[in-house]
Amino acid sequence: MVKLAGTHNFDAPKSEVWEALLDPDVLSRILPGCKKLDKTADNEFSGEISIRVGPVQGSFNGKVTLDDIDPPNGYRMEIAGQGRPGYVKGVGTLRLEGDGPTTLHYDGDAQLSGRIASVGQRLVDSTARSLTRQGLQSLENIIAARLQPAPAEVEAGDAGAAPSNGTQAATETGAAPAARGPAPQESSAAAAAQPDAATPSTMEVGINVAKDVAADLAKEIQKNGNTRKVLYILAGFAALVWMWRQLFGKAK
Repeated sequence: MVKLAGTHNFDAPKSEVWEALLDPDVLSRILPGCKKLDKTADNEFSGEISIRVGPVQGSFNGKVTLDDIDPPNGYRMEIAGQGRPGYVKGVGTLRLEGDGPTTLHYDGDAQLSGRIASVGQRLVDSTARSLTRQGLQSLENIIAARLQPAPAEVEAGDAGAAPSNGTQAATETGAAPAARGPAPQESSAAAAAQPDAATPSTMEVGINVAKDVAADLAKEIQKNGNTRKVLYILAGFAALVWMWRQLFGKAK
């Protein structure tokens, strides 16, 4: 069994965080390894996610159901998925507190069976914590990008800050300044353009998981007083990352 619990702070109004937590597009981008996520009914989604835990890797097809929904404060979530690596079934709760900054409280557990359940518990727990951390960081980046002003708003603010020399001269001579507006295509394109936040690639997610797992293992060994073994682990991990980047290229 995997258990997760913690908090994450967002420098955003509660309404913005709540809206993001119900958006299938946002959810598909913050779930590491998510290939697709479609809304199939009210408060129900189906999707596919590719995940690796130690030597076990594969895709899960599953369903996510939301209930006990209390806008904009939180909801309960049930997940169920199966694939070649095995079967996953879990339940969790999300609760929002405050209103800019807003704190997300999460708590949940999942049952694993099949090949994925044969991986050591410590490795499973470290991987789950890493994926959760990366997903919440992606969510924070997306919400921050959504709160940025659209390009059209910035341009309008700059244009209205001070009249140009041509406008001032026309006013002084009594001539009416020529009306000038953006071309329809330019206006619609500017209005549609919204700031976005890049989501990590599959390689970046994998490297970050490896880093977090190595860090957890190093802490455990250091706690037992074997510092030399910690240095060996960190050196080996650094060499592994270097070889990975040389073979596959640095992730964009």
